Amino acid sequence: MKNAMKEKMFLIAFAAFVLLVVLNFNDIYGLVEILLASMNSLFIGAILAFVLNVPMKKLEELIAKVHFLEKMKRSLSLAGVLVGFFLIVTGVVMIILPTLSTTISQIVTVANEAVPKLLDSLHDSGFLSDKWSEQITDYISRFTDWSNLSSYATGFLSGLVTNVGGIFSNALTVIMAFFFTLAILTSKEHLQSMTLKFLYALFPEKFVKNVTYVGEVILDTYDKFLMSQIVEAVIIGMLIFVSYSLFGLPFGAMAGILAGVLSFVPYIGPLAACLISALFISVQSPLQGLGSIVLFQVLQLIEGNIIYPRVVGQSVGLPILFTLAAALIGGNLFGLLGMVFFTPIFAVIYRLVREWTYRRLDEKSIQVDIE
Repeated sequence: MKNAMKEKMFLIAFAAFVLLVVLNFNDIYGLVEILLASMNSLFIGAILAFVLNVPMKKLEELIAKVHFLEKMKRSLSLAGVLVGFFLIVTGVVMIILPTLSTTISQIVTVANEAVPKLLDSLHDSGFLSDKWSEQITDYISRFTDWSNLSSYATGFLSGLVTNVGGIFSNALTVIMAFFFTLAILTSKEHLQSMTLKFLYALFPEKFVKNVTYVGEVILDTYDKFLMSQIVEAVIIGMLIFVSYSLFGLPFGAMAGILAGVLSFVPYIGPLAACLISALFISVQSPLQGLGSIVLFQVLQLIEGNIIYPRVVGQSVGLPILFTLAAALIGGNLFGLLGMVFFTPIFAVIYRLVREWTYRRLDEKSIQVDIE
């Protein structure tokens, strides 16, 4: 009788809560939005700490093997991970951005020289009318005019000046996120213990065990995925850089960094890195651009079928169909970061559903031979 009364009281309270939320949805949504915006630094710091924790754990395991460094493994591994992270960011900024700027100027120069010749040829052969030829020439001249580009740049800089407050706010968010990252990484065991105690105090033991297992699956999947992707990024980046240098192809450093960074996006990333690098190289030499595509694909084949399986092995165990679906859905929802992080999310769901399915089949004593 008491249990029935408790259930009724719970249902009444839940219905009243839902009605309150529906009637005041706009106010509650605005309040939640303000709270989440004020916690941007914490969210960014937590995500960054989650990512950096993967190589940090590996470094801790390696440092712990050296007896006299064992007591300093946390500080040394944290310093090593941060140094590696800043080197990667610096490499991307210092190599790719200047190369991109130079290549754009070269593309503009090539367009100014080659496109008018192509239009004249098409016009002389009768494929292009006078009207269309004049319109295309006028459009290209306006697009590639450096005075227009300068005015665009001036407008962009003036916009930056007028948004100094926003820039300062974003810079402060990044700085605070960095300190949150340090705090989380240096006290991760304490945070884990506090969270576990809180869950056991608030929820039934069986529920907490199920939540804990799901958390372990998530951590295990992301550890395997991120560590394997970091190793793959280093391998393919070094292969591209060394091979391009040996074969005398330009932009070897940029192509290596681009291949390493985009390797985090399954299947689509390497193809994008190949085509972007080939586009840059083609500005200097179309033949070398074509050769870079062939070389890139050969290296991708060697790395994917020989080196990567031996060094990394099975990553997250997700079929190709689900990997492509994860990249597509994640990209549509959250852009590049969604393409990267939705693959392990799908892997977690796939593993949990697979385990639940096999457990239910065992309970029903059903055996399915088709894999």
